[in-house]
This record gives sequence, structure tokens and C-alpha cells, in this order.
Amino acid sequence: MQKELLLAIGDDRAASFNLRFLKELFDNFCDIKLTLFYVAPKSASWAMHEENLVPAGDDLVEFMAHKKDKGKKALVESRQWLKDMTGCPDDNVRIKVIHSRKGTVRELIEECRSGLYDAMLLGRKAFSWFEAVFENSVCHELIWQDIDFPIWVCKRPTGEPRHDVLLCLDGSDASLRMADHASYMLADETKHAFTLFHTVPKEAEIAVSDPIFNAAVEVMERNGVTRERIVFKPVVERNVVKAIVQETAQHPYAAVGVGRHGTTRQGTKENLFPTSVSINLLRQLPDTALWVSK
Repeated sequence: MQKELLLAIGDDRAASFNLRFLKELFDNFCDIKLTLFYVAPKSASWAMHEENLVPAGDDLVEFMAHKKDKGKKALVESRQWLKDMTGCPDDNVRIKVIHSRKGTVRELIEECRSGLYDAMLLGRKAFSWFEAVFENSVCHELIWQDIDFPIWVCKRPTGEPRHDVLLCLDGSDASLRMADHASYMLADETKHAFTLFHTVPKEAEIAVSDPIFNAAVEVMERNGVTRERIVFKPVVERNVVKAIVQETAQHPYAAVGVGRHGTTRQGTKENLFPTSVSINLLRQLPDTALWVSK
């Protein structure tokens, strides 16, 4: 079945991280459709029509120039890179430029929902001191939104070949959906194995991992992943983020997959917020891509 991915493209170098991640992740691009999506930012100086919120007069000319020169140039170059470096067929890649009316994050969310993409891919630079204070990156904002699709946050390539996916399971529906998503996306990419990872606070509780692993295996096998490609790894550690980061330091995983919500949420209000695991992994994983499921 053909997969469809939305790639957020911007002006900075981090925008290319998602392209380079795809090249490393997939060998076959024949069954993958890609939409390269550029959101032209609003300018505070633009005069806006009150009725339809678009630039007016000379500001419209300024916007159109930005849209044509920056947005389309970035997308055309990205499409050409995909063709040259991956052999992705031209028919499988489309480009789309819009001007922002609601802010970059909301535009990305609406496009992903309306296009029914399998996932949204973003590039991310190293976590900066500025974000440590203000926490205002697009990736950070997206994880805090009430999303209903997977997000792939792609980090700076290291030059070292990376493979396999670490699936972090906690018994929640969200983490099981991530196992479903990852195995569906990579069922035919047999170079990738899947490590099912679950932490428990005490050695005596290690057996509770078995039903969690079994549920994930059942979902993955339905997607065509054989047991030979699945590794089981229960770990005794109270600090989940620490355990995950230590595991990625020992193996060059291409991605770490987590559910956006854990098993501790209680009420409707809590359901709107991601767990600290996904937020802290976004900050602490230095090289490995982070996949977050709804």
C-alpha cells in the first residue's frame, strides 16, 4: 500500500534533515508519495484585509515575491535533491506553498489532517539555550498540540549509518499505535529491525512486560513484520527517559518511537497534554529521530 508523507520545508539548514533522514531510512521510494510543504510566514508590517486576511497593496507584492522566490526555490531544490539522491520518481513528489494566516504550526496541522498523510516530518536543530527558556520551537509546539497523526522529528545526520527502530512501549494505546505505525511504514524495509523496549522499576516486575510485548507483536505481524525482525528488551530503570537515552547511545537506531500519552493520564484535561517522556526525548536525543504517535 502506498504511503503518503508530509515534509515541512523551510529556509534554514535544519529543513533538509527530514530529506536526508528519508534517504537513510528507505531503500525503495516507488510506493511513497511525498508532499513538500512550505509555509510563507506573515510579516508584522503587512497591511491586512479584514475580511479575508491576505496582504494588500504593496504588501501583497512583497508577499508574492517571498512566496515565489523563497518558498518555491526551496521546494524545487528539495524535489531535485530527492530525485538525484534517492531516485524518487517525479510523479511521487508534489510541492505546495501557502502563506500563513494562522501561524506555522496550525497550518501544518490543518494540511496534515486534510491530506490524510501517514506522518508529518520536520527537521530539528540541536536544542538551544533560547528554547530552554522559551520553549517555542515548531517541533515543541506541535507535540503540545492535540494532534491525531504521527510526527517524525528528524535530527542532524551524523554520517554514521543508522538503522532499526526502538519502540518504547508502556501499555498505553498511544504506544501501541506507534508500534502499528512504525511496522506499517517499514514492513518492506527489511534492513530495519524493531526493538520492543519497556521499563519497570523493579526486577520482580519484569514479567509485566510480556503482555505489552505480545500486544505489539500481534499488531506488527498483521502489518507483515516477521518475528525474526523483532527484539525484546525489558529494562529495570525508574527513569524512563534516562533508560531510552542510554539505549540509543549503545545502538545507532534510526528512530525512537513513543506514544504521545502514557498510561498515567486520568481525566479529560490531562488528555490534552503530552507526557514528559516525549518532551524530554525531543530535547535529549542528540542524533536519533523521534517518532511521536497520537
